[in-house]
Amino acid sequence: MANLPLELSVSEARDHFSETVNRAAYGGQATRITRGRRATPAAAVVPAEWLDHYEALLDAQDGPVAEARLAEIRRGAAAPLAAAEVRQTLGL
Repeated sequence: MANLPLELSVSEARDHFSETVNRAAYGGQATRITRGRRATPAAAVVPAEWLDHYEALLDAQDGPVAEARLAEIRRGAAAPLAAAEVRQTLGL
């Protein structure tokens, strides 16, 4: 079982970067990185497997969403968008 997440400020994480990475890689320890006086969560150092699992979950969700969108287009309930229009809408 992984330890409870540890929390470090950005400067603490910088000062203990190797230790933080090693805890994630070898001990399964997640570390939340915060910034500012209010310790606002900014990032995290997690075991690489966690990111792999997260990406797999996102991929699993993308398929059904894409199928639903194609079904809407095929039945005329929605219109396809050109890639240029999507990029412009997203500001890419």
